Amino acid sequence: MGLLLEKVLTALALWCLVINTREIAACIAAERDALVAFNTSITDPHGRLRSWQGKNCCNWSGVRCSKKTGHVTQLDLGEFALQGEINPSLAGLTNLVHLNLSRGDFGGVSIPGFIGSFKILRYLDLSGAGFGGPIPPQLGNLSRLQYLDLSSSHLITMDNFHWVSKLTSLRYLDLSWLYLATSMDWLQAVNMLPSLQVLHLNDASLPSTNLNSIPQVNFTILKQLDLKSNNLNSSLPSWIWNLSSLSDLDLSSCGLTGEIPNELGKLTSLKFVGLADNKLEGAIPRSASRLCNLAHLDLSRNFLSGDITEAAKNMLPCMKRLQVLDLAGNNLTGYISGWLEQMVCLQVLDLSKNSLSGVVPASIGKLSSLTYVDISFNSFEGTLSELHFVNLSRLDTLVLSSNSLKLVMNHNWAPPFQLGEVGMHACLVGPRFPSWLQSQTRIEKIDVGSAGISGALPGWIWNFSSSLTSLNVSTNNITGKLPASLDHLKMLTTLNMRYNQLEGSIPYLPIGIQVLDLSHNYLSGSVPQSIGDRELYYLLLSHNFLSGMIPTNLCEMVSMEVIDLSNNNLSGELPNCWHKNSDLYIIDFSSNNFWGKIPSTIGSLSSLVTLHLSKNNLSGILPTSLQSCNRLMSLDLGENNLSGNIPKWIGDGLQTLVFLSLSSNRFSGEIPEELSQLHALQYLDFSNNKLSGPVPHLLGNLTAMHLGSPVWDLEAPPFREFMVYGVGGAYFSVYTDTLEVTWKGQMLIFRKYYLLKSIDLSANQLTGEIPSEIGFLSALYSLNMSRNHIGGSIPDEIGNLSNLESLDLSWNELSGLIPQSFASLPYLSIMNLSYNDLSGKIPSRIQHETFGENSYLGNVNLCGNPLSRICLPNSSKHRHHKLNLHFDIVTYLCMLLGFASGFTIVLIIFISSAAARKAYFEFTDNIPNKLQTKVGLKLHLNRALAARNLSMPTKSQNSLTCYHFEGPPTPWQSST
Repeated sequence: MGLLLEKVLTALALWCLVINTREIAACIAAERDALVAFNTSITDPHGRLRSWQGKNCCNWSGVRCSKKTGHVTQLDLGEFALQGEINPSLAGLTNLVHLNLSRGDFGGVSIPGFIGSFKILRYLDLSGAGFGGPIPPQLGNLSRLQYLDLSSSHLITMDNFHWVSKLTSLRYLDLSWLYLATSMDWLQAVNMLPSLQVLHLNDASLPSTNLNSIPQVNFTILKQLDLKSNNLNSSLPSWIWNLSSLSDLDLSSCGLTGEIPNELGKLTSLKFVGLADNKLEGAIPRSASRLCNLAHLDLSRNFLSGDITEAAKNMLPCMKRLQVLDLAGNNLTGYISGWLEQMVCLQVLDLSKNSLSGVVPASIGKLSSLTYVDISFNSFEGTLSELHFVNLSRLDTLVLSSNSLKLVMNHNWAPPFQLGEVGMHACLVGPRFPSWLQSQTRIEKIDVGSAGISGALPGWIWNFSSSLTSLNVSTNNITGKLPASLDHLKMLTTLNMRYNQLEGSIPYLPIGIQVLDLSHNYLSGSVPQSIGDRELYYLLLSHNFLSGMIPTNLCEMVSMEVIDLSNNNLSGELPNCWHKNSDLYIIDFSSNNFWGKIPSTIGSLSSLVTLHLSKNNLSGILPTSLQSCNRLMSLDLGENNLSGNIPKWIGDGLQTLVFLSLSSNRFSGEIPEELSQLHALQYLDFSNNKLSGPVPHLLGNLTAMHLGSPVWDLEAPPFREFMVYGVGGAYFSVYTDTLEVTWKGQMLIFRKYYLLKSIDLSANQLTGEIPSEIGFLSALYSLNMSRNHIGGSIPDEIGNLSNLESLDLSWNELSGLIPQSFASLPYLSIMNLSYNDLSGKIPSRIQHETFGENSYLGNVNLCGNPLSRICLPNSSKHRHHKLNLHFDIVTYLCMLLGFASGFTIVLIIFISSAAARKAYFEFTDNIPNKLQTKVGLKLHLNRALAARNLSMPTKSQNSLTCYHFEGPPTPWQSST
């Protein structure tokens, strides 16, 4: 029996050998030679083609042959990372059915046109292979092609989709990440593919064409449609609702507008809906209740509104399979109680950045599948306890930030989860640092900023050495000192402890630290030299008590983007070793005790956007190298000892400037007319210098000051946002470019100073007249030319400054009338015209309830409200205009005749009346007596004042003493 079985098995083995020998044929010699030529023209960095030896190419790696004919039918070299050029010899593989050259690097060469000769090709994958240039139209010859993937980078372009329309057998088409901006016919071409089931055109720069331009949809069996990240700028196209087999729909980031129509409910096969990052509005349609197969719903970052409670209850009968619900960044209202706990399959819940309110139900703890919860930036209130988390053993990310929530946990509570990220920013967590976090051994990111925490941090917080990457405890009342060294926190990249009460010195930092924010504390000592050895991107140590010099190696950190050491006690000279290959955008060394010259190497920082060196003791002239900082938008050098002329190259080279302050220095000379080239300039402050000469007429050419809006989009200002990824979807700003400026007579701090439009030339020695071209600056908010020697009249054109809120022309030599056009300034709330030589009547339509007597003091020829001086009839006319009288002979004769007549009448009265003669002589005799009395009083008062070492004020002094009853201090007096 055993012998018989052995013979049977031997026979079967021989039979199988014969069968296999018949089916596995050796490859065709010509095709083998083609593969050898292909191999010699490319580079195989990973040695994946070492098996390409011997005669039978059918056994080579990635090569498959027909078992019947021996022809090469498959060349599957994807993931081989091949490089070089494709030899045209491959055209000899005429029986190819499957070609995969994906994930290679072919140096941006065009896709070979000979691929279009593979007549029976069904599968073509050239994705991510480094091809470039236009797609050869010969690919349209592949009429049997069922699978086509050319997804790559924007190096590949397409002028039109005509060749695609010929591929009528296509089931899978992926042209994502190509550059298709000129392919206006893409939708019409796709509509010619009746067998298409999968379409990926995401991130392809598709043109915004009429999405409703196809009268009839032919690709009705489509299952996956991915058009995300294209600027389609349309409403949701109506043909989508005919795709009854659709399971995946992704139109995120497409600029879609309008409402989500009720037709969405027709697509009952949908499992994934992605409409995030659009401009959709209205409520979530009630028809969504029919999407019973839906597992992933992403409607985040739109303008959706309505009551989430109503929408969710509509979805509940059919959406209990939902695993991902992302409605973040909308305008939804309502509560989450009563429906959330019924979504038992939910794994990801993101309701952040809405207007939801009410309490967070304890029943959320029943959703045991939850891994991600983000309900931040809403109006939730109430208390969270252990009950809310009792069964959430899979929870990885918990973000509760920016709500009115209070977390009350038992001191000994052991959470059932191990979090990777926790965000409790602006929730009431304190007064002590939450002790339950000590059990989270895998924690990577902790955000408990503004959480009401006080006292010292627990020592164990520094023990997460193997996991902690980000720690934010900013804006609390944390006291004590930091450890001497944090070097053991190898994974830490972000440390934010600003706005606390930390003392002591800055610790030795981890080697991987990238963001360090210890600003607004009470830290002292010097800036450690070791900081220069770290790969910091953001260094913020402002508003402390740091002293000493800046480490010289700080300017050698080429990865640094923001340095803020302002408001400390630092001193010495600024380092002069800045590198041209640096990525620095912000330097803020203001409010310290630095001295010496501005380093010339700062001019090599071509990326610099903001330079704040104000409130120091810097001296010398502005280095000419600064003109190379041609991206500079904010230059603040005020309150130093800088001197010399204001350079002309500011106007020639720094044409992106928005804010320019050189106030309170010792600059002299004239204001260069080249500044009129600063078309983006919105804030100009040259006050408190020694500038002379006239106010340039060309200042009227400052474009940004006569536009009704900035030269950029208000929603996207040109200032780079320096944001750092926080917890969940939250970001926090590491630097806000604020400026302290004089505004309406007060020192104010502006966070959005790029909205300011102001000119301040006060306290200089400017002469000439106010140029009428100032009237072109219709968007100007504030104009200050006080305390100069500007003369002439106030130009009527100032009345064109329709947005003006503050005007100060005091302490000048202006004359003439106040223009009537001032009455047309609707927003003017502060005006000072005092101490000039203005005359005439104050225009009656100026807002008397706003401008009191102080606005006009020192103008002795002004009259009318609110002054007590009454205007005489027509007096203003005689003071304002020089009378150019032209007398003729008749006029002179009439005047002489009138004088003679009057004198004769008086003479007759004196001759004929004794009483008249007596009254006249008594009047003339009393005049000397009165004059003698007044002179005596004057002498007596002078003697009394001399005894007290005082003197009477005179008009020529224009000064204020304790006996003077009008006007503010002169510009030469101390502010005290």
